[in-house]
Amino acid sequence: MIAAESTELFVGPRTALLQVVRVTSPTLAGPVHAHVSGPGLHSPRHGGAAVMGPFGFEVGVDVSSHTPGSVVPAQAVVRSSTGEETCAFSLVVGSPGWTVHLVGHVAADAPFDVLRAHLDLALTDPAYRFAVTSVELLQPYWDMFPQHRSLLLRLISEGRVEVVGSESNVVGVEPLLSSLPAGISLEASSLAEAERAVYAAFLAQRSSGDHVMLPIGSPRSMPSPWATAIHHDWSARYTWPRVVCSLPRDYYVRGSVPVPPAPADDSAAAVFASHAARLTGAVYPASALARAAVAHPREAFDLRSAVISRSLAALTSTVDSSVTVWNPLPTPCTDIVSVHLPRARNVHVALSGDALPTLVDDTTVTFLARDVPAHGWRTYTLVDDTADHGWKRGYGVEIASTHYVLSYDPVASLVAVDGPTLEPPKLTGPVTVWHSEVGEKMVGSSTFTLWHEVDHLEPSPLVGVLGARTPASGSLPSVAARLAVAGPPLGPVAPAVTPVFARYWLHEPAPLGGLAANVHLEVLGPTRLRVVAVSDGDAFEGTVRLSLPGGWSASWDSLPVSLPAGGFVSAEVRLVPPRTPGCYPVRATLHGLPFEVYDIALLTVPEWDSEDPVEVLWVASSPSTVSAPAGGSSPLRVSVASGAHGDLPVRAWVLSPRSSWEFIGPFSVGGLLPAQGRLSLDFTLSAPQWAEADSWSAVVKIAAGELVRHTPPIRLEIVR
Repeated sequence: MIAAESTELFVGPRTALLQVVRVTSPTLAGPVHAHVSGPGLHSPRHGGAAVMGPFGFEVGVDVSSHTPGSVVPAQAVVRSSTGEETCAFSLVVGSPGWTVHLVGHVAADAPFDVLRAHLDLALTDPAYRFAVTSVELLQPYWDMFPQHRSLLLRLISEGRVEVVGSESNVVGVEPLLSSLPAGISLEASSLAEAERAVYAAFLAQRSSGDHVMLPIGSPRSMPSPWATAIHHDWSARYTWPRVVCSLPRDYYVRGSVPVPPAPADDSAAAVFASHAARLTGAVYPASALARAAVAHPREAFDLRSAVISRSLAALTSTVDSSVTVWNPLPTPCTDIVSVHLPRARNVHVALSGDALPTLVDDTTVTFLARDVPAHGWRTYTLVDDTADHGWKRGYGVEIASTHYVLSYDPVASLVAVDGPTLEPPKLTGPVTVWHSEVGEKMVGSSTFTLWHEVDHLEPSPLVGVLGARTPASGSLPSVAARLAVAGPPLGPVAPAVTPVFARYWLHEPAPLGGLAANVHLEVLGPTRLRVVAVSDGDAFEGTVRLSLPGGWSASWDSLPVSLPAGGFVSAEVRLVPPRTPGCYPVRATLHGLPFEVYDIALLTVPEWDSEDPVEVLWVASSPSTVSAPAGGSSPLRVSVASGAHGDLPVRAWVLSPRSSWEFIGPFSVGGLLPAQGRLSLDFTLSAPQWAEADSWSAVVKIAAGELVRHTPPIRLEIVR
């Protein structure tokens, strides 16, 4: 039994196109002849055999008397060695003229050998093109392999490599696109299977216009072997749709497809900083916010918090009897706001002389701020009084707000929230309930709060600051800028930890402010190194200095470098090792930037009669628990040790849940681990007076160059 269906495939010259009808049958054998008939449909009745293609036996049909989209009753007749069969079907007239752009791509955190494989394929097959989906990948590769810079620039100029995902990049090419859409994995066991996958994706994604872009393959793995194979095989089989290896700009420029705008930074930090810069003359913290966009979420939190704090300090007068509530959203907002007073006071919040419902919890004052203008502010007054505005003990196992009711079942340990569908909190008893003028809370294994007039359970977007702004309400865009003397920076301007490890991408994105120049060590042999200094910006003048472990000597230890913009220089150094076996770190440091940049090579003098590796870095001690009382602090000290015969620069990060970030810090610290010695790395758990009792699990990550170690879990506690 045969089956027939129309496709969107066309064959033949463009002036005499034939639409492909696919015919399938489990019984067809030997040479197969087929034709399709129907009103206004024509295909050869005699002569050549039907072509076996990726989609079955293919019959070309002249549909020129019909318009695309028409549905025509048709009959397929198939003759083979098993006899003649017929079937009726509906032929949907297709639309020729489509182009499918296959875009190979490689992502930011892919290994170097993956990018090199894409380059090699482009050199091997001129049809191959690919996109580097962020400058964070190209920058390290650009630094580590400066000898490939001319190759990359040539492929970019020839339209065979495109960098997307950044407003600017190291090769000086302005990207057209900020990011790629989702594509297909194109994992297939045969070329025919891969072509069927592309065809299915084409059918699913085509809409208006006559172009479809399909990023193919995994962005962190080797290039798909099917990309160029499809490019060549498809064009030999079909006229339309065209399937070709392309770049994103081929799709947007040649396809006349509107380029999607780059996403704007609409974070609270960017909103407040832009207006603070405009109104005070302070420099907009572009580097800090650019770093925050790609940094570890904890570092991004710290950077944005610093920008918000500095920006609002510049926009708000310091008055401890007022609270200014700031709204970063483009629409007016009503939500809960909390501010922390420097000392406990019994107050209520007032607006234009009218007292508002207020919650006073020790030094924390919470209230509902209504209709704060878009990108604007509203100022409230703190009024001392003698009334009790604190939490009051309630009864039962239910709390409610103007939007939700939460009930706790002590028998089943089940929780329900009435109103919009929400994930119920994980709360186990025994529980107590508490009421206030602003909301209600239930306390059990954790605390769950419902605020009046707030229709969500997420953190408030509003930011409260102790201080005033005149007039009492307004929108920042409507405030006219006036001549102002530049104030202090609105955000951090340099890396938090220096010196900076040259291969920063092994642990994090590029350091705050980027690197105008870099240095790298390449191990050529047990006693030979190559030192490479590169410029990623303007012409650079500096010096590379080698730090050698005790007992080693080198053919040179200081190398002046004078680099043109985008240039590089390399020099080989020959080393004479000591006789004492062990692991020896050799460090190259680049001087001439605002901060030092270093790279490390670990060289080994082996034991004559042993192959046991030397333990270069390990965690010597770390606490199991760190507790801090509300209003106090406690140190978190991790000790690391080294068996290396030389000093090791070390950096450490404390990794903990989001709710702990305000209390444990700094996020990262650094130090120099002495040869065969120990180093203490210190963090602090600080609990403000207003902090609630809580606990979290944390670990500390330690890195010395490419070496990475982690502590066992550490319990962080705030106790009251």
